[in-house]
Formats: sequence, C-alpha cells, structure tokens
Amino acid sequence: MIYGIPTLMERSDAGDLAHFCAEQGFAFMEMNMTFPWFQQGTLSARQLRKLKKETGIGLTIHLHDQFNPFEFSPEIRQAHLENYRFAAEMARELDIPLMTMHLLSGTYSSISGEKKYLYAHLRPAYLDLVRDFRNFADTLLEGTTILTCIENTTGFLPFQQEAIDLLLESEHFGLTFDIGHNYKAGGGDEQFILTHAEKLRHFHIHDCSLRSNHLAFGAGGLDLMRYLNMARSHDCPVVAEVKESSALIQSKAYLIGHDLWHPEPFPIHAVPGGADR
Repeated sequence: MIYGIPTLMERSDAGDLAHFCAEQGFAFMEMNMTFPWFQQGTLSARQLRKLKKETGIGLTIHLHDQFNPFEFSPEIRQAHLENYRFAAEMARELDIPLMTMHLLSGTYSSISGEKKYLYAHLRPAYLDLVRDFRNFADTLLEGTTILTCIENTTGFLPFQQEAIDLLLESEHFGLTFDIGHNYKAGGGDEQFILTHAEKLRHFHIHDCSLRSNHLAFGAGGLDLMRYLNMARSHDCPVVAEVKESSALIQSKAYLIGHDLWHPEPFPIHAVPGGADR
C-alpha cells in the first residue's frame, strides 16, 4: 500500500514537511494549496524538484479548500480557474499524478426552514459551468494521466451528483473517498462513490467519533480495517489525514500493529518521461 501524509499546520515549511514524511517512511506528501507555503509565488517547481530528490518522496496536490470553478460571478470564477491552471502546470512540471478537490454546494437561502440551493435553482446554468470546467481541465491535462479527484465532504446533494457524473465522463477526473467525512455526513456518500468504483483512485483515511473528526487511527469508532482493505483492493494510495505529527506517528503504529505497514514507494508517473526528465 502507498501511504502519504497531509499538510500539517505545525510544519509551516515544505522542506520540514517533506523531511518528516521521509523520516517516518511515508511515500508522499499532499500539498494543500489553502496553506500559504504551497501557494503561487511562495514555492517554485525547482524547489520542489530538489526536495523530491533529497527525500525520495512523491507529491500530490489538494486544491484550495474553497476552490470553486462553478461560481456564477465571472471574475471570481476566473480567479478559481487561474488557480487551477497553476496547480495543473505544477503537476505537469513535477509529474504529480493526482489533485484532490472539494465540490462545494454553494450559496443557499433558508425558505420556510428549508435550505434552497442556488445551484439547484439554476441547475442548467450550473451544469453548463461544470461542463466548461471539465473541458478546461481536459485541455490543460491533455497528454497526461493526471487526475483531478473529487472528494466527498458534507454529503453530495442531487445537483452535485449530477455534476460528478458529468466530470467523470472525462478521463482526467476520478474520486477521492474520505471515510470520516462520509461517516459525519450519515454514510450516504459511500454508496454513491461505490456506484462509480471504477473511478475510485484515492482515499483519505482517518478515524472519527460523533464529536471529533480526523483522529489518529484507532482513536475513534470507524471500521478502519474495512476501509484500508477497500483501498488496497482498488489499488488506491492513502493519505493518513490527521492533523498533527503525533497523530501520524500513532496511525503508523496502528498500521504496524495490524500488519498493514508495508510501505511502497511512489512510482506513479503521470507525464510521459517521468518527473526528472
């Protein structure tokens, strides 16, 4: 199994995070573009290529948590698209095989005590923007196998499921299954994701309870073995998505204790010629 680590707030430097990742035996780090040290103008492809050579780890990208290329406001939507362009160009340059994105539900109004979503109200216009983004991504990623994987967060609404169906028509889109988010949202996303099992490419795994999410492996109530076996059966890399170094070390100990710590390197190539061409 290929295990990776998320961006950790306590390690506010790409080099510190990369070396911690390598020292602990994880195969890759997920660079979350919400954090300033992974944003345009802060870190160059040259610096990241050097880090990859120094540490031997791989890289993935988590697009900004509020990334939303379906904004109705043209100027705001354009800013999101340019942010995606930067990430896609970085992925091509560094042979990064996948990027994860949230699928935001957008603005809503409470009418008679019920949430009414603008995207549902203006569904045809929303779905046109989804098609536009799919085409935009296809153009940027042409000639690669780089994937943009859609992550479940608070429970996919019907209009979001339609959007996912449209995006998955492209070879450049897949799914990231976050098991803790699924649990906190009532478990409905799992069934939807598994109806698209052939597009399942990535897992975010962490434990959780009724009160807390992103707990160390074994610190909550989820059936982690079931999901770890599911990730292995789908040949998906796994981010141990906890929020502290100590929780990552605890999660690694859980994997060792359950004879699941057989870390593999990150040999995934998404661009012809590989990363160090």
